[in-house]
Amino acid sequence: MNASTSCPLCAAARARGPDHLASLDECEIVLGENQGCPGWCVAILRDHVEHMDELTIDRQARVWGDVARVARAIRRVLATNGEGGGPARLNYECLGNVVPHIHWHIVPRHAGEPDLRAPVWLRSPDALRGSLAPEARQHLASRLSEAIRRA
Repeated sequence: MNASTSCPLCAAARARGPDHLASLDECEIVLGENQGCPGWCVAILRDHVEHMDELTIDRQARVWGDVARVARAIRRVLATNGEGGGPARLNYECLGNVVPHIHWHIVPRHAGEPDLRAPVWLRSPDALRGSLAPEARQHLASRLSEAIRRA
């Protein structure tokens, strides 16, 4: 890993704490800090690379495979409240505006959210963080980890 010593995502990719869900082909998968949309996961590229186009096409495909695997797991674990099962919608975002390190947010959007069509980033910091109790967070992490292994 070409880890930047000041990059928080390099550190997160190395960590194996309670929020670590899986090690996949190219990415480490963690339960997101934000749980305003329960099940929010983040796929963090192990290498410190800022832009997807810096990866070979084969690596880009493997990164997307990791993201898709997490999405399948989220859809299997979360309540069936969207048409056809799973959450009402999954949002996929690879921004890099705040932390310039390739990482994908896989954000389940749940039926009944008052702002289902609005970008999650317009929410207040408290709304983004959510109110998932530690025990519920641990249970969700365990279920997602198992589902990712099976996806």
